[in-house]
Amino acid sequence: FMIETTPSGPYGGYTRDLRCVEANMRVRREKIKKFTKPGEIYSTMTTYPLMGDGDFATPSYKPNGPVAKSQYVPDELINPHPRFATLTENIRTRRGSKVDIRVPLFKDKNTKKGESQIHMDAMAFGMGCCCLQVTFLARNLEEARNLYDHLAVLGPIMLSLSAATPFYRGRVADTDVRWSVISQSVDDRTPSERGENGDKSQKIAKSRYDSISCYIGEESSGYFKSKYNDLEDLEYDKKTYERLVKEGVDKVLAKHVSHLWIRDPLVIYENRIEIDDSKDVDHFENIQSTNWQSVRFKPPPSDKIGWRVEFRTMEVQITDFENAAFTVFIALVSRAILAFRLNLYIPISKVDENMKTAHKRESVTKEKFFWRQSLGNTVKAHMAKNRASYDDLKRALHTPSSSSSSSPSSKAANSSSGGKVKATGFMKSIVEVKESEFKDDTLDNFLRISAKHRFVFVYGEISDKDGKSWCPGCERAIPIVEEKVKAFNSSTALLKLPVSQKKFCGNATHPYRVEDRLGVQTIPALIRIDHGDYFARPLASRWCPDAFCVNQYMSTIPARRLRGGSTKNLDDSDGDDGTSNDEYGALSIEEIMLGDGENGPLGLIPIVQAYLDMIGCDERSRKVVERYLSLIADRARGKLMTASSWLRKYVSLHPSYKDDSRLNEEVVYDLLKACDGLTEGSLCAPQLLGKYANYTGEDMIDRGGQEVHVKPPVKKLCLTMSKEKGHVYVEEVKGCEG
Repeated sequence: FMIETTPSGPYGGYTRDLRCVEANMRVRREKIKKFTKPGEIYSTMTTYPLMGDGDFATPSYKPNGPVAKSQYVPDELINPHPRFATLTENIRTRRGSKVDIRVPLFKDKNTKKGESQIHMDAMAFGMGCCCLQVTFLARNLEEARNLYDHLAVLGPIMLSLSAATPFYRGRVADTDVRWSVISQSVDDRTPSERGENGDKSQKIAKSRYDSISCYIGEESSGYFKSKYNDLEDLEYDKKTYERLVKEGVDKVLAKHVSHLWIRDPLVIYENRIEIDDSKDVDHFENIQSTNWQSVRFKPPPSDKIGWRVEFRTMEVQITDFENAAFTVFIALVSRAILAFRLNLYIPISKVDENMKTAHKRESVTKEKFFWRQSLGNTVKAHMAKNRASYDDLKRALHTPSSSSSSSPSSKAANSSSGGKVKATGFMKSIVEVKESEFKDDTLDNFLRISAKHRFVFVYGEISDKDGKSWCPGCERAIPIVEEKVKAFNSSTALLKLPVSQKKFCGNATHPYRVEDRLGVQTIPALIRIDHGDYFARPLASRWCPDAFCVNQYMSTIPARRLRGGSTKNLDDSDGDDGTSNDEYGALSIEEIMLGDGENGPLGLIPIVQAYLDMIGCDERSRKVVERYLSLIADRARGKLMTASSWLRKYVSLHPSYKDDSRLNEEVVYDLLKACDGLTEGSLCAPQLLGKYANYTGEDMIDRGGQEVHVKPPVKKLCLTMSKEKGHVYVEEVKGCEG
């Protein structure tokens, strides 16, 4: 009942590979569909909602088989390959009992009193969950260790954002994700290892399927610190640790490997017991591959494969569009981590807390997660050269990049009609407005740019003939002011107002002279905008060409404006190596993805945008990626539902649902038909996918050159309420706007 698919080979490092991911997923889906029988569908849902609920399977089999001994699911559900039945039986045998999976039940209006949990008792309930895993190839060991640690921090964030598992065993759960169910389903710890009966001497804190328990970074890298591994009494096999250290493995990495070795093998083939470990890695992989953690560090099994890191927390989505969006996003974040030397480290105990938070219903919009306040100076320095307004970025993310005016990579430098100041794209901060374009609302629009520091600079316009200003003092002041703006370590905006000699000189009614907030009588004039949008008194024209005076006037600290001094490094930030500021706080997923305003940490989506700008992503690939980023941004801000929220909402509005936390066959049948329609593309769901999916029927090209035809949807599925019908229902509307 479950199929795993992978690309035939790794994707390349070119931007064009980004737009092949969805096409390749569609190709794989079509290949599988050729083998489905009438009445069968290939659905990418995390769980089958009715698995384990009564007579749910076709053909019908009885539970309580000799392998799983489950009261809910038959042994025939297990893959016939001997590995899987052996895994199931050995987990139960080593544990000393069946696995005991408990999930809180969602309590609806008519839920029976006394019902509070959903109970499951077999490995199939966990390992039968589907997910979306992405493996990255690193250039070397150091890069792999760095990527492993930082992706571990992202694990619970992406788990929450991709939430897609609201149902188990015919019940509605009060959680949104699968992780704890899988963790409980393969928990082979003995009673002593679980710390039961008061015995703590052999206690192992976690199941072998769980979040990582220690980072593996190198302190010499300038980011990792041993204090981040703050879990007390981390269990590890001392003999393994001592041998690794003796052979030259550093203590941090030795601790990681020896922590894996606290587990017993679960499956081993008789002909693979005695092998040459100097030539074969099967014994290592036997332990490594059955430690199912949120991130997996994968040493090369041979000299033909390099160091890899597997990211394992994301939930599978209903459509290929969504799965491609999450895959491409985490791939780009991984590249940005390395390119900008991001520092995401927080104590590992806080990552564990984030994993617990990610399980909560609607955690993506209702909960906050521990997150680092400063992500490193490298990305700050890069983005400081190209200042951006977070508000402008958030507005731009509402629209895919098919419109150049709303694209974060837009390079429009001048104001639009009506005198409204546009930020000059995501990577710019210096805005220029010509005299003829200055309107009554120009300054008000400029004030909407949420930069930490804002200035207005009035000067003589530059000649097209010789590239110089007609005003000698302005000619000297222009480079000084612009260099000072670029030197700031935090968001800064500069409004440039060039004036012509003919219109300004001798004109007592010039707009810049009569505008109360400007009051410019002579040029050059530099005006600082203080707290509360207060326009300070302009710096005297005679001092504007003086770098020392400009530095004083523009200083970030008022006291320094009086005595002078450089503003460099005045902001509280990381040191040169990005490690001195270890502060972290509780942020929403929206703040983590889009940024926390001018004083908070940078958002991951803006950082990805900066990375795409830096590498010069081609326009065609950028257009595809923009749709993916827009989907994730709107999920983060709650404008679009997660898959879990959408599935939950569908059930709650179905006429056959009794508000009793239980699913029946009619509800599930209609739900799976709807999901199949979404997957196939004949149905669109604006509350789930917004306007970003490929509704236009634009064909895609797989990386092998295979053309993938995309049909536009013919119906739109809305989750709404009809007062006329007297009950809540699911409405299907013909036509679907792209």
